[in-house]
Amino acid sequence: MNNPIPLLTPKPDHVPDELVVDYDYIRPPGMEEVGVYNAVKRLHDGPDIIWSPRHGGHWMVTRAEDVRFVQENYEIFSHEEFMIPRTLMPLKPLPLAVDPPNHARYRAVINPGFMPGKVAKMRDDARDLTIELTEKMKPNGCCEFLSEFARVMPVTMFLRIVDLPLDRREEFVEWGIAIMSSYDPADRMAAQMRVREYLKTILDERDGGEGDDLLTRVAAWRRNPRFQSEEEVLSMATLLFAGGLDTVASELSYITHYLAQHPEQQRRLREEPEIIPAAREEFLRRFGLSNTGRILTRDFEYKGVLFKKDEMIMVPNNLSGIDDRAYDRPMEVDFDRNAPSHNTFGNGPHKCVGAHLARAEIDVFLEEFVTRIPEFRLDPERRNVEHCGSVPGFDELYLRWD
Repeated sequence: MNNPIPLLTPKPDHVPDELVVDYDYIRPPGMEEVGVYNAVKRLHDGPDIIWSPRHGGHWMVTRAEDVRFVQENYEIFSHEEFMIPRTLMPLKPLPLAVDPPNHARYRAVINPGFMPGKVAKMRDDARDLTIELTEKMKPNGCCEFLSEFARVMPVTMFLRIVDLPLDRREEFVEWGIAIMSSYDPADRMAAQMRVREYLKTILDERDGGEGDDLLTRVAAWRRNPRFQSEEEVLSMATLLFAGGLDTVASELSYITHYLAQHPEQQRRLREEPEIIPAAREEFLRRFGLSNTGRILTRDFEYKGVLFKKDEMIMVPNNLSGIDDRAYDRPMEVDFDRNAPSHNTFGNGPHKCVGAHLARAEIDVFLEEFVTRIPEFRLDPERRNVEHCGSVPGFDELYLRWD
């Protein structure tokens, strides 16, 4: 993937020198040596709010309370630009890239696909699939976790929700990763156009159909009185496609990487299944994922820092959950932690629509994979490849068991 080294942007006059930190969220310094979370955690040694000259120049909050503040105040910190640099996403996906009140009309199309009754049925399907995949790999004594599980179970579940062919799963994952992980605008645009061309055919086929899959619901928007353009349906469909192929796989990879190094925690999950809901929330706190941007709708002063209209600000969920002001011993995973809620799924109107499904898939993974696979560990003979960016995760994760 062509991810060019970005040029540094001169500091604007209103940015104090002491807030300037040469930080690249795609390549945090030291990531290869200490991992993503230890690398980004170093920002907590500096100011709560920083300005980076990377990727066109942008602000960044580093503390949990400020992440929540930005997420909740869309009137000031708009979602209409959510990638840094803003040139990365020329085709803005709905409803992600629109604020209330218009945001609600598009969420109303998607929300029914993730109602509690739907998620309950999907949980049963996820359990059956997890058992099947786990029992298949169990005799092998080893696996590459991403290709054999993390990009199979949650991606298969998503493809069933939108009723897309399961035999093209690997191809679809490649398309989704190209959209989410390329930091060259031309590459990302090409990936978006390839996905849109495919989805346009699917939407045309399902227009007027009676299926209750999400893409049929999106196609039906064409007959809504508030329908404005074909861009709306293509945009919603593309967001569903890209958003369903990466995030849960990344979360599962971090959970597994941690458990492979902590056999005592594996044993607790096997012996005390009643702690799984608390363990799931602790993992979601500890391994928050998305690093998204917002654009300032007006000049605004916050905590003594002056933000200017049209400036970009990054909201790092991977820093929010490891803030020592919000959580005692934040880098530790403590299944008995009585902690405040986390910001991993966002706050306010843009809170992740798939949060309930993601929780269900993590629960099933902890209930079935962890209890069925013998005590697993990292393969000492293989190198695990990790990336950062808008959605941190592993590209390769190798496990062994006896």
